[in-house]
Amino acid sequence: MLGRFPLTLVLLSATLDLATAALTGIHQAGYCSFYGECGRNPEINVSLLWSPVPCLSNTPARLLRDATLSKLKEVCPQLYTGENTTYACCSYNQLVALQLSLAISQAVLTRCPACSENFANIYCQNICSPNQSLFTNVTRFFNRTTILGTRQVGVLEYQCFYNQSFADQSYDSCKGVRIPAAGGYAIAAMCGKYGATLCTSQRWLDFKGDSSNGLAPLDIDFQLVPANGAVGEGIVPLNGKTWRCGEAVSADGEPCSCLDCAESCPQIPAPTPQPPPF
Repeated sequence: MLGRFPLTLVLLSATLDLATAALTGIHQAGYCSFYGECGRNPEINVSLLWSPVPCLSNTPARLLRDATLSKLKEVCPQLYTGENTTYACCSYNQLVALQLSLAISQAVLTRCPACSENFANIYCQNICSPNQSLFTNVTRFFNRTTILGTRQVGVLEYQCFYNQSFADQSYDSCKGVRIPAAGGYAIAAMCGKYGATLCTSQRWLDFKGDSSNGLAPLDIDFQLVPANGAVGEGIVPLNGKTWRCGEAVSADGEPCSCLDCAESCPQIPAPTPQPPPF
């Protein structure tokens, strides 16, 4: 598809200071760091999915209406706040692309509803949160001119700041999910060279943000910040809601099974101490 729309591309890099000043100058609730679609990443030649990168857009979040609002309720229901009060930093087309991307992973993770929900929430927050600029910071971009002469700036890489506990809890809900047919853990395919044995929340996220994995459309530098840690420049690490694998995500839902979640397994009572023989 990219071949149908010739582009003029100029790749640029930026240090953190320059990025903060020129790319994501506003880190404030209700503001985006990026929005909309800016074509494919010019640095990626092979990808399992056609997934465009977002356009640089450090602007107020958009009030969603009609088809876009309906699609958000379908893909990222946790971000829906009401018919006339739901703001987001993603377009309809971005939501469609996100839905397709999530379908691949959730086909495996759906065995554990809490894991599936936490996994989707990470992507929904990164791409659509109305407070996106609070925890993201664009560091690399490219200039793009479409065949119609429209000049755009696409995002190549951004920093993403999470509270350490948010990352750990999301990871913990997924680390026990199994693939029965393969006889292993789903996390093994989501942690790159580390596999299931050496995987951690940091390594799990790093693999998600690696554009060489065949799925990520751009690079994400995940920064995990301790509970009392400070970043500065107005950045507030994301600390969203998570679900434990042993709890249901809705009133009529079910927790993950014992096979995928040790917390869901029946507790074996400790043996009753016996008096010493006389």
